[in-house]
Amino acid sequence: MKIESGQHTKRISSRVLDHKQRTALMLLLVPPLAMRANRAYRSLPRLDVRDHSGISLPSLSIIVPARNEEHNLSRLLPSLNALRYPGAVEVIVVDDHSADNTASIATAHGATVIKLNGNLSNGWKGKPNACHHGAAAASGDWLLFTDADTWHDPDSVASAVCYALEQQLDGLSLFLKQETRGKLDAAALETAFAGLFTGWKTGQPVLNGQYILLRRDVYENSGGFATVRGEMLEDVAMGHYLTKLGYRVPILHGDEAGSVAMYPDLIHLWRGMTRLSAGSMRWAGSGSILTALFITGAASPFVVLAMTATGRARWRWFFLSWALVFLPFLEWGRRFGSVTLACYAPIGAVLVQAAAFWGFAQRLLGRGIKWKDRRV
Repeated sequence: MKIESGQHTKRISSRVLDHKQRTALMLLLVPPLAMRANRAYRSLPRLDVRDHSGISLPSLSIIVPARNEEHNLSRLLPSLNALRYPGAVEVIVVDDHSADNTASIATAHGATVIKLNGNLSNGWKGKPNACHHGAAAASGDWLLFTDADTWHDPDSVASAVCYALEQQLDGLSLFLKQETRGKLDAAALETAFAGLFTGWKTGQPVLNGQYILLRRDVYENSGGFATVRGEMLEDVAMGHYLTKLGYRVPILHGDEAGSVAMYPDLIHLWRGMTRLSAGSMRWAGSGSILTALFITGAASPFVVLAMTATGRARWRWFFLSWALVFLPFLEWGRRFGSVTLACYAPIGAVLVQAAAFWGFAQRLLGRGIKWKDRRV
């Protein structure tokens, strides 16, 4: 009996040791993967926003898909009306069966309003459908699709069109500056972005639906949003599709061009993270492995905390594990407003990881993910 008891104890100790080793390995992966993410982030070109009032630019249609966006439109539309664009501009708001004052606010700010009845058929998702109808009604030589929760610098659109013309591009997309409303959403977003760039590949065909600028003929000849009508992440799908057709539509840093406030509260934060985490893995390819390793490593201090609480590890290992995540996130914290946000990176990692698991589970069960009062 004593021999069996001793063997059992050895087996338990071996499993605990293996678990500690795996956790330590995941933590040690965080610094080099964070360095990879920083290199990838810095490698993207940056849009230089400046005054272009002395030239003439092609006509432009700005298309805003909007579903229950009365609060956001009150901020977005004044910024669009204040654009210094040396050419004809029209603003089209596609009211996607809103239950609030989206249409009346858009009209009050001088936008052309297209009202949809909310019925989706033939596999269409809501946002591609709204963008499709907006593009069909547009008259501009260039089309800018932008979200209702964005804000635009007065010289931003002229700078974007000029850059595309100078570089002989078919369009471009921007990562806008992220606005956060608290520590939790900042932690989740800094971790999500770091994870995205961990698996980033040079020339990766990704568009950001918050800001997509395309030549009209490119949009029409490619088939536009009709080609990605059933995609949960229509912007990412569109980027892959346009690249496959040979079009040049790169993504740039657009911190100076504008900003976006993605999530007004924690409920929207959770739903947004669930949608993005579950949907992005499909398009990331082999890079998704690096992203998963990075996020898991960044969440590992909570595994160490559980070991500490059950007496399987000393407290100093918990503080060391948190430091191994905190230090590589200093630069990401600064990008999101303060280096102190790096302290919250493990919390953000747990949130992103939990949202990804929940999103995958919901899709596997056929329930879909709730977004904008629809299942996607």
